[in-house]
Amino acid sequence: MSRDTEKISRFDFIRGAAAMAALPSLPFSASGSSAPRRSAGRQGELVEKWNVATALVDPKDYGAYLKDGDTRGLKALKALEYAFDKVLREAKETVVTGDTPAVWSVYNMGYVVKTRQSLFSIDLNHRRGREIVPLLDFALVTHNHGDHWRRDFYDAMDSAGKTVVSNFLENKGAAECGHTPGERVLKIRDVAIRTFRVDHAKEEWGIDFTTAFEMRIGNFRLLHTGDCSPANDKLRVESGRPDLWLLFPMTALDVADAVRRIEPKRVVFGHLWELGHSASKGRAHKWHIDRAMPMAKSRCDDVSVAFWGDRIV
Repeated sequence: MSRDTEKISRFDFIRGAAAMAALPSLPFSASGSSAPRRSAGRQGELVEKWNVATALVDPKDYGAYLKDGDTRGLKALKALEYAFDKVLREAKETVVTGDTPAVWSVYNMGYVVKTRQSLFSIDLNHRRGREIVPLLDFALVTHNHGDHWRRDFYDAMDSAGKTVVSNFLENKGAAECGHTPGERVLKIRDVAIRTFRVDHAKEEWGIDFTTAFEMRIGNFRLLHTGDCSPANDKLRVESGRPDLWLLFPMTALDVADAVRRIEPKRVVFGHLWELGHSASKGRAHKWHIDRAMPMAKSRCDDVSVAFWGDRIV
């Protein structure tokens, strides 16, 4: 039996998944200060428990939940609902006073970022994503895969006249169209953004399929590369070492080489436990984390995992 298809017993689930309700971090003060860091041991415990709980969610369960919002008694789906509530509440309450933004993980490679002047999302993909649209100033989307964007979220942003930067959406309702077929430099409020294309896969369809975002917020540098593979000369930054790289450590990415090229000060793994993918095909989980973590740490001392609802910075 492979690591990906190993079955989880009901006993193991009950023993491990009881902690799911407590997985989101403790509330943060509205000061813009960094979130407290977990110890390596605590992070390892949580990875184990998330692995157990998410293994019980079949893609069909997740698909049905997206339609009706019923969590079906599954801890992982309850955690996904809680994560959105938490991020929405904290995004409203948090006040950022310096260059360092507040950054939350919503789900997978979906993040919400708050600066002194802006609130924006990257690859936000949640059943309730439209609820945050009135608060957002703009959105970034890396590529045209259904686990990185939702039509209803895009339509709500476009109808509200808000820019959605992507390589495939026309965004005609926005004052400044966000359609970005290639490399581009733009500034929205206090966020300077450089877009550049990276490969999603080695196959023809995956060449230049993903748009990466290199962002400067004052003196803070943030990098989000979506689904990027393999590491090659396209994977580069121009404004200096990122203070934070939001990285998906899968899609055949040579993590050690990628981190060597970018030299980030901090790496946070995302796009883990994608419930729309089956455990045997495409769902990144503990095995992938265990494989990628030492490779990233060989080049960067500060490497961690983002759980849904976490405030990362």
